[in-house]
Amino acid sequence: MTLENKVAVVTGGGQGLGRAITLELARAGARVVVADMNPDTAAAVAAEVADAGGEALALQVDVADEASVAALRDGAWGRWERVDILAANAGLYPSSMVVDMPEEEWDRVLDVNVGGQFLCARAFAPGMKQQGSGRIICTASSIAYKGAAGHSHYAASKAATLGFVRGLARELAPHGITVNSVAPGTANTAMPRQHRSEESLRQRGAQTPLGRIAEPEDIANTVAFLASDAAAYITGQTLVVNGGDFMI
Repeated sequence: MTLENKVAVVTGGGQGLGRAITLELARAGARVVVADMNPDTAAAVAAEVADAGGEALALQVDVADEASVAALRDGAWGRWERVDILAANAGLYPSSMVVDMPEEEWDRVLDVNVGGQFLCARAFAPGMKQQGSGRIICTASSIAYKGAAGHSHYAASKAATLGFVRGLARELAPHGITVNSVAPGTANTAMPRQHRSEESLRQRGAQTPLGRIAEPEDIANTVAFLASDAAAYITGQTLVVNGGDFMI
């Protein structure tokens, strides 16, 4: 699954799943733009890519801000004059029960998790249409299907991702662009540790048919597949990567 001569933008690329996705796309040969709200973590991941012999550009972005996303697009195009792959991965995962949830928290989660995917897709799709090719891969979540107490805003945002991907896939298919999403289960990153203990994560893995929670590379490998020519005839789909935790 070579990605030689491709340029990839990964939002939320400075940590967690985004870092793993960035490193995997770079390993496959892509030049990568590491886009993150935190410029220090973006720069650190870009340095990892460079140390491994790849090419990377670190850019700060707030995916919920239209001007910031436009600057990300311009920075990527200014460096390599094309973008072939958009991994719209940036997201928030706070915890609040609905009866106690501030409206501002609801709005921010939706604005970042699905609004950011919309803004990034809208920014990068025109260039892909000019090229006559492209891959857009959005990060959803198994919680979109299962729900989770304390995370209704997160579940709503990720369920919205599924519908957004289907609609956008139909719009962009005539231009040679595929649009898909990946729905991870619980992964071995910092995000679930905001709300779960190590023992809880161990038990979560033990309850999964494959006997463990996901490693970030499990998700990154799926994104790399969807970004490659091997997935050229897949669009509008969501690949659930959860070790068999639930099956659809």
